[in-house]
Amino acid sequence: IGPVFQLFARCQQPPTHAMVWRRVVACPRPLVARGPDRGRFADGAGVGGWAARRGFAFNNYDEVLQNESQYKGKGRVHEVAEAIFLQHASMGATLDPGAPFKAACWSLSKEFPELTPLENASLEGRAFEQMDQEGDGVLQRHEFVDGVVELLNPATTSRRIGSVQERLVAGFVTKNDQDFAHVKRVAIIGGGVAGLQTARALTKIGKECVIFEQSDNVGGVWKANYADFGLQVPRELYEFPEHPWPSDVENGYFPSGPETQQYIESYAKRFDLLKLIRFNTGVQEIFSRGATAGPGWKLCHGRKGAAQTTEEEFDFVVVATGMYGWPPHIPKVPERQDFKGEILHSQTFQDCDIAAGKNVIVVGGGKSAIDTAVSAGNVGKSCTLLFRSAHWPVARHLCNLVPFKWGTYSRLGHFMCPTHWDVTSTEWYLHSLLAPVKWVWWRIVELMFRVQFGLPKEMVPSTPIEVDVFTGGQILNYDFRDMIKSGKVKIVKGSAEKFTPTGVRLQDGTELKADVVVFGTGFTKSYDLFDRMLHSRLNIEEDGLYLYRNMLPPRLPNIAFVGSEVSTFNNIFTQALQAERLAKVLAGKVQLPSESRMMAAMEMEQAWKRSWMPGTSARASIFQLHMMKYHDRLLKDMGEKHLRKGSNFLAEMLSPYCAADYAALFKN
Repeated sequence: IGPVFQLFARCQQPPTHAMVWRRVVACPRPLVARGPDRGRFADGAGVGGWAARRGFAFNNYDEVLQNESQYKGKGRVHEVAEAIFLQHASMGATLDPGAPFKAACWSLSKEFPELTPLENASLEGRAFEQMDQEGDGVLQRHEFVDGVVELLNPATTSRRIGSVQERLVAGFVTKNDQDFAHVKRVAIIGGGVAGLQTARALTKIGKECVIFEQSDNVGGVWKANYADFGLQVPRELYEFPEHPWPSDVENGYFPSGPETQQYIESYAKRFDLLKLIRFNTGVQEIFSRGATAGPGWKLCHGRKGAAQTTEEEFDFVVVATGMYGWPPHIPKVPERQDFKGEILHSQTFQDCDIAAGKNVIVVGGGKSAIDTAVSAGNVGKSCTLLFRSAHWPVARHLCNLVPFKWGTYSRLGHFMCPTHWDVTSTEWYLHSLLAPVKWVWWRIVELMFRVQFGLPKEMVPSTPIEVDVFTGGQILNYDFRDMIKSGKVKIVKGSAEKFTPTGVRLQDGTELKADVVVFGTGFTKSYDLFDRMLHSRLNIEEDGLYLYRNMLPPRLPNIAFVGSEVSTFNNIFTQALQAERLAKVLAGKVQLPSESRMMAAMEMEQAWKRSWMPGTSARASIFQLHMMKYHDRLLKDMGEKHLRKGSNFLAEMLSPYCAADYAALFKN
């Protein structure tokens, strides 16, 4: 086979720039070549050199071009930039766009942390365009080196490179070294329950906090919402751990929206948090301080109605804008301009008189849509609830006897949920062994709710209840059921095809008459606060933003999300635990794992959710009935005891958990 091998070897191609780069990194010893390229290679030994001396073709992994340095002695920046150029340039002559320049940008970011933003594809393209002085689509050595030098020296940057240099500063991210000793000033965006509890937790450890609230009061979504809104859970399940509800609440067990707002205001006053808040001040953008200013961020903010904005520096930023903020989501239904009536979102349907004496269509199948339909049905001429898919209603009392919290807020209720990924082998075996029992349990629950709510065929969901509660769980009283029976609210299952001058036409051809159309279709999550260079480092997926412990983005140090990327059946307490854990991290009492370990934990959770949980734009944030496991993990991270019911095993398994069980954690 000798002649065959020689023929094959002679047919090999000369080394490509990628292979030369691999050779430079892996084994820099130069070797010998023969033939027309002999003069371009240095002498040496090894397998490649032996093959060349025997007349074989180049060994792609062992040959390396020799180029004399043109910048030797001109300083480290010039020499390193030239070395990187030679590593990635085609035959050492020119650097091509695409993969070669991308690899060069990655090498630059490792040598010069200030150039880390060059890893972003959009800035990479702009940098290449600005470095290409001759406009020939490739970079010469002097173009690349001169461009790097200018990017690293803002004072001497030309107008040509200036725009790229500005983006480098705005998108610079410090190394995630898990050290928070530098944190003195903290910006908190949002004055709702999450922002207030975060400020309370951080001020207790001596941090200076500034809360930016774009409205004129605290409370977030509780300041104003759709007509007749209120708590859908008993008040002890929506309670500040340090601030119990007063006993004189007029609506008792299920406080109204205005009563909940008053309760939140009393919390802010009790702990003197109002002095930390800048009302009517919105944050427009978060961007980097730059490589020379140290870790932290700049916030661009402005007061309502003011023409000018202000830039202010902070060591740490907490995003506490909530799961249900702004803007409202209104589906794009064709021919909207032809409709002669009024189109609203449930968020702005705050006065029932809007529907008085009118034909109303409410679009949606969630809690806000149902509550809006009930309000409109009481005063309107007619009210129709239009929905594509129904969700299981949860009764406030199981079989009209037992409060629902005994089935959903206990460890037994959590055990009956789809198995969590973070369990021991023994727990996994037990869940598998009792899978038939869990299946029967949920079928009995479905039957119970079908009977309690008298669900018509159109309102029976196709999704099993143990899965549906993670996408559209809603706790209802019997008002909606009774209004359907009385005919005040009609239900139609279908999708809107287009607007007509007098209403809405469905995809099956049915036309519904309407004077007012209200969309109860939720909200759209926006991350426009972040400079687009930082935005790309969040790695936002189609099913939401995955974070470590639903709080921390591993690739954006000194930023945390509290209450913005997590949804449970006890949001106010979940946010309190998040704030307390963040305080312990910033105080140095809890050490974060490495970036790679945080990413691994996020990937495990992501894979678990995608294996069974229905795909929605907020799936990354959803915990709902798995809140017990989430709370336990936060407590274990803090080194606290997660079993809070004492030595009584039955109470631990069967008794519902509430904020009062954790109150001792929040004492000074």
